[in-house]
Amino acid sequence: MAKRNASGTLRAWELGVRLRRARGELGLTAAAVAKRVGIAPSNFSAIEAGKRRVTASNLAQLAKAYELDDADRKLLESLRVEAEQRNWWHDYGELYSEEFLRFLGLEAGASAVREWAPIYVAGLLQTNEYARATIRAGSPYIKAVDVGPRLETRLARQALLDDGLNMDVVLTEGALRQQVGGPAVMCRQLDHLTEVITRPNSTVRVRVVNYEAGAHALTGGPLSLLSFDNALLPDLIWQETAITGNLIDRVQVIREFKASFEDVFGSEDTSNSVALNDTESLTLIQQIRHEMEAAA
Repeated sequence: MAKRNASGTLRAWELGVRLRRARGELGLTAAAVAKRVGIAPSNFSAIEAGKRRVTASNLAQLAKAYELDDADRKLLESLRVEAEQRNWWHDYGELYSEEFLRFLGLEAGASAVREWAPIYVAGLLQTNEYARATIRAGSPYIKAVDVGPRLETRLARQALLDDGLNMDVVLTEGALRQQVGGPAVMCRQLDHLTEVITRPNSTVRVRVVNYEAGAHALTGGPLSLLSFDNALLPDLIWQETAITGNLIDRVQVIREFKASFEDVFGSEDTSNSVALNDTESLTLIQQIRHEMEAAA
């Protein structure tokens, strides 16, 4: 499994950001540069967004147009080469949209994830059985033959937790009580949650909004906020719906979600949070697990 910082998707994005910044420093328009180096305007925009790869010759032309020194040229070429690498999620390209594949690549390079999971347990924290049940129920258009590969994808993502990904999750009590796969499957899922949370040096924190919490700032469907160690790369939101998903880079939307998440998740002391604190959340998870066991 590739390490987080080896994500080709992340490298392509950083390359695009650096190219856009270099162009901006000279006051050049995208249209003018695209014409000068012979790249279609739509392709040029995609390169700057990190959504399209750039050839070595085109990159050399851009570096010349931007009057970059040797050190900057070498850095950009290094990023271009790394962006070309094939990562594990490319093996599942026929199953998913380009947007979801891009999300997988960005998630693989993230340093931290903050996730609001109101319906199901967050994908990175799911057991094999639980994940299979959610995939089977996810859409009537998912072919039986595709369930296995989709499950492989979800489980492959979980290697990020072994690589030090920091993850804060807000779950609802309803998500914990939803009998996905039946009581026995839920017992094992809740056991897994407990194990992940309590393992030594865990980088995962899970807090639960219980039924008594009432109205709060986090509403709507699942959202994940991705953050990166690289100061050039801003936070992004992954918004998932029943039928699709999309990446959101709008600054105001991200600012509002961060504020809402912090309001619900709370600070270290959680004295003013909507969610239960770490200890209370773990107690509730274990309580629900015992109830599930009695029902199994």
